[in-house]
Amino acid sequence: MFERHLWAPLRGLVLFGTGLLAGPMLAAVVLGALFGIQPLAQWYRGPLNAYRRLASRWCGVDVPVPYRPPPPPPEPEHDGWYRHKNRLYSTPKKLSYERRWDWLVKDPATSRDILWLLINPVVGSATALLPLALVVAGAAFPWYWPGHAAVTGPVAAATGLAGFGFGPLLLHLHGRWTCQLLAPAADSGARRVLTWFGRGGLAAWRLALTAGLAVAELAAALMHLLAMVPVLLWAWPTVVVAGRQLTSWRRHQIQEWTGIRIDRPYLPEPALPPPRPDGTYQIGRTLYRTPEMALRALRFRQNARDLATWRDLLWLLLDPLVAVLLAAVPVAVTAYSFFGLIWSWAWASLLQLFVDFRTFDGLPLFAHGFLDHVPFAAAPLIGVAGTLAGGLLAVPLLRLHGLWSWYLLGPSRSALLGRRVDQLTETRMEAWETMSSELRRIERDLHDGAQAQWVAMGMKLGAIEALIDQDPDAAKSMVGSAREASAKALLDLRHLIRGINPPVLAERGIADAIRGLALDAPHTVGLRIDLPGRPERPIEAAAYFAVSELLTNVSKHADAARVRIDVRYAAQRLRIAVTDDGAGGADPAKGSGLRGVQRRLATFDGTLAVDSPPGGPTTVTLEIPCVLSS
Repeated sequence: MFERHLWAPLRGLVLFGTGLLAGPMLAAVVLGALFGIQPLAQWYRGPLNAYRRLASRWCGVDVPVPYRPPPPPPEPEHDGWYRHKNRLYSTPKKLSYERRWDWLVKDPATSRDILWLLINPVVGSATALLPLALVVAGAAFPWYWPGHAAVTGPVAAATGLAGFGFGPLLLHLHGRWTCQLLAPAADSGARRVLTWFGRGGLAAWRLALTAGLAVAELAAALMHLLAMVPVLLWAWPTVVVAGRQLTSWRRHQIQEWTGIRIDRPYLPEPALPPPRPDGTYQIGRTLYRTPEMALRALRFRQNARDLATWRDLLWLLLDPLVAVLLAAVPVAVTAYSFFGLIWSWAWASLLQLFVDFRTFDGLPLFAHGFLDHVPFAAAPLIGVAGTLAGGLLAVPLLRLHGLWSWYLLGPSRSALLGRRVDQLTETRMEAWETMSSELRRIERDLHDGAQAQWVAMGMKLGAIEALIDQDPDAAKSMVGSAREASAKALLDLRHLIRGINPPVLAERGIADAIRGLALDAPHTVGLRIDLPGRPERPIEAAAYFAVSELLTNVSKHADAARVRIDVRYAAQRLRIAVTDDGAGGADPAKGSGLRGVQRRLATFDGTLAVDSPPGGPTTVTLEIPCVLSS
């Protein structure tokens, strides 16, 4: 017990010194993200894991490692190619690179780590260093007031003893603070407050990155304009393709940051016409000797006629001005309040225990610049208020930038109509294929099941008719066998009818039908159903068989112990989420089960989204637009 109090100041100093690595770790994350260097962006996890171990050992609070397991090495398909979503790779190197970036960025622990690196030098460092600061302050009192021993002696002794006495308690508080962000996510009041506080700071950070990226986009716009000069016009298709890759990446980023989906608006890739008898290709009134030259001319003509090309160029030219105007106020207020007031006040308060910071020439210049204009005691309060205000202002402004980008980068009305026609054509063919496959399945089940049993039963009845006069006992035995065959045929027929239209679905609706599936599942299933009515019968059937297929996949492939089904209706859409704690790694492109569910839902304009990182958990979300009956 005495040893804990004796070592508490020194342990707090070690934790404080280790926490000072937040600056280099943040710099490594930023540089690694900007230049795409994964080891640099991931380097901070090693020191943070060491910090977790020290905090668990010295602070009396368990801080486990919260990171998801890394993705497994990619495996080739049967044809030797490596598949990731809708892209193919000849070697696993680039695929592994993209998978590890997804694993690093989408791990919830990453954002909590970055929030801890930002806040810990202000909050956590104070509690870690305070025991040693009290001990040092107590030892320094007699040196500052050597002529007042009667007063300084007891004060110095009390201050020093307070550093040793309250050291374990202060370290425990530091461990509790560390556990809030560096441990696996848990629902608590403090965690919710930190999450809400961090959401505003994250929005301000993303708004600052948006402004920086928008300024970089100006270079792409200038290259686009330069390529339109007649002398350099031959390079224009290549520049357009590069610009489309940039805007496509920004569309994806805007969707991740704001939730605003911006679909690709471009016309489909042009098809090369068949060659003429002399081997040339005719594009308009011009003949081309090679297919590469003809395809390049086709792309040139299509890019020039595609309205999305010019909308992209307009966005690249105007987005720097719009993004900088939107980011200026919230980013400046947040940076000034957090770094200029809160951060400077915290370090000045620590320095003031030893030296009057107002006359200390070695104090960082940013503290002089900010604190000279704000009362020292009011600096943290003003800083917290300003940081919250800047973060709250950044959230709607970031979404406003997403809406502005959607206005120019999204597809036009004509493009949406054309895409809708293509989608309806595709879903009509898929609906026809699905119906044909269902009819073939029913025909096969009738032919191999009930029909075969009825034929056998007819043959037995013929034998009974022949034996009934010659051998009544044998005929009576065969009657019992025929009765059993008829009962089995009737049972198979009932199973077939239940597979076509389950009675519980027809009589009691999708909610009770899913409850029946949960009762029949081999694993523990948690249910949450909130449906104020019933959707149309075809949509009920599609949703029922989709959930049945998903539960079957969990039983066969996921190796899960628990499954949760969440059924709700919102915004005129039936939404069903099936989550399991299995091994993860589900991919609709690799199996026919999920692909079949996609085809079934596409008939009703429904969607299927799969979130299945390696190691789990897996969440499959179904959404079908519909209207409920009362």
